[in-house]
Amino acid sequence: MKSRRISLWLSILVVPVVVGCGPGAQRPEENTVKSTEPTMKAVPTDERTAIAVDAATRQAVLTEMRTMLTAVQGIVGGVAAWDTAAIRAAARLAGVSAASEANPEFEAQLGHEFVQLGMRTHTSFDSLAAEVTATRNRDVVLRRLATVMGNCVGCHNQWRLVVQP
Repeated sequence: MKSRRISLWLSILVVPVVVGCGPGAQRPEENTVKSTEPTMKAVPTDERTAIAVDAATRQAVLTEMRTMLTAVQGIVGGVAAWDTAAIRAAARLAGVSAASEANPEFEAQLGHEFVQLGMRTHTSFDSLAAEVTATRNRDVVLRRLATVMGNCVGCHNQWRLVVQP
């Protein structure tokens, strides 16, 4: 009698579970009605300050930024291998000699704040190159690189270049 009751309870509890999980069973997402309307996501407004420039200035600044990013890659690779010559070479690539902001025509379009931050960033690359020679310390180089990258992030968060017609 006791075994019959256990069998009865097992059949009441187990059979629906097994039947519900078989190959022909519907999954919960199959029971959901799907909308055919496209989902509209809100696009945030770009609230950065627009700087109106001509196409040549924009291209020069973007090229300069790519040079800086290439320098950062070279510095990180140099730090990983602890190749101080590679770190210096990469940092100098983006130093003051690479600054397009020094061009008075570009400077007039970009504005004083933008140019100041750009020049500070170029100077920081030059300082990093000198620092690696003087200290030969990875932590110092990485802290200096973090400062440089803070300038990059600050610039990209604050401004956007817009070609004026």
